[in-house]
Formats: sequence, structure tokens, C-alpha cells
Amino acid sequence: MFVSDSLIFVELHKTAGSHIGRCLNKILTGEQVGKHNVVPPELQNRFILGSIRNPWDWYVSLWGYGCDRKGSAFSQTTRRYSVNYYWRQLNKEMGKNWLSPAQYLRQLLADTAKPVALWNEVYADSSNPELFRKWLRLMLDADRRFDIGEGYGFSPLSAHSGVLTYRYFKLFTNLGSDLYSLPDLTDSSRLNEVWEQRAITNFVVRNEHLEADLIDALTCANIALTDEQRLFILQGKNEKTNTSSRKSMDFYYDAESIELVKNKEAFIISRYGYEPPAL
Repeated sequence: MFVSDSLIFVELHKTAGSHIGRCLNKILTGEQVGKHNVVPPELQNRFILGSIRNPWDWYVSLWGYGCDRKGSAFSQTTRRYSVNYYWRQLNKEMGKNWLSPAQYLRQLLADTAKPVALWNEVYADSSNPELFRKWLRLMLDADRRFDIGEGYGFSPLSAHSGVLTYRYFKLFTNLGSDLYSLPDLTDSSRLNEVWEQRAITNFVVRNEHLEADLIDALTCANIALTDEQRLFILQGKNEKTNTSSRKSMDFYYDAESIELVKNKEAFIISRYGYEPPAL
């Protein structure tokens, strides 16, 4: 999370957060506070900037990063369990000082039954579309919702929506602990209503239109850009960070996997008008 007096940028995983943060650091006086942090209530009155990406492409990127043995999704799914993670990290990711004994037990039991060998198998080759599709089915299987950790399995969202939608609502709303208990989240048809009531973002940059959207966002935040600063943003188009070794998204999908993402990420697809890969 990049924090300045005039703007806060919330980093949603694998949506060009490092690049956007670098641009903002060049233009504004601020500081990097953690990485994928939730905005604390006392800062939610500032201009909040987020970023998003085509869900079909996002899943390929997340998997490709895992194939390079990187990222929290990879580390959580490919290990059996970690006591240190339960006591030091999971509670923080859910915005709590402690979880209930029942919650700790639920996560422990799920991790005991986690198919670690299968998870490791699907990260074996970033050029293999069959492995991607197998990984995607695991990632979006409601029965495997606790495998990724980070509280996803405890949220009502996990019954009908994917990890991207979960992270979107976690970072871009003021739901806090309500993310794990709000009855409206059990019904996918109510997500637009929840978003309208609880969103904190003033602007969300689309990864596919990053430079133009970022300039528009800064304009909306009443931040005047010099010609040099605009040029710096525009020149960053070909500078990528935290990339993964994988091909374009069209290479990996078939009709079944396209439909799976369409169903699980319907909220984001509808909100931003994203189109599926070409077959």
C-alpha cells in the first residue's frame, strides 16, 4: 500500500501494483506501507486508488508466478500446514488479533486433507495448458477453498466466487470482519448492492489501460501532473515487474475453463466488461 497525504494506492495482487507504486513514488511524496494491506479506517477518507485485471488473464498470471515457485498462493497450497502461519499470519490476514479455536481447528483439518502432491504437480510446467486447467479447477473448487489460506475459505464469498473477487472485496471495501459473516455475501446476486454500500475506492485502474487510467485517476484526485511526469507514466508501458514465465492467456484456456472463470468471477467481469480469451 502506497500512502501519501493526497492519495492511497491499495495493491491487489498481480494487477501491476509494483509498477503503479513506482509511478506514484516518482510523482508524490509518500511511503510504501507493506504490500497488499487493507486500508485502516482512519485513512479511508483519503482518495483511494485500486487496480484490477481481466480475470482470465489474472488466473494465468497467478499460476505462472506459482510455476516460478513464487507467491503466497503457491506457498500456501504446496505445503501441508504451518503452525507459525496459523498463529502469526492468518489472523492478521482476516483483520483479527486471534481466531476462534473452531476457526483454527477448521483450517488445520482442511490443511491435513490438502492434496499437496497434486498442488505441486500442477505447478510443474508453465508451458502446459493441461496443468493450468487442472490447477484452475482446484483453485475454483469450493471444496478446496481452505487450501489457499488467507481467510478465503471462511468468507461466504468462497461458496460462489473466486479468489480474485474475495481479494477485491477484502482490499477495496470497508467490510473488515463483515467479510466473514455478512449474510448478503452468501448470495452472489447481492454483490453489486454490497459493493455500492461498502466500497472505499474512488478509482480503479484497469491493467489493460494502465497508463491512461492512472493519469485519469490522478486528475480525479486533483493531482496536477507536469509534462515530464505524464511522460514517465506513459513510458512505463513496457516496463514490467513481478512477471511470470508463461504464455498469453489464449494459449491456456478451453471452453470449460473459460466458463469456470466466467461463473466464479461474474461480478468483476460484469463490472468492467471483460471479455474471455479467444479459442
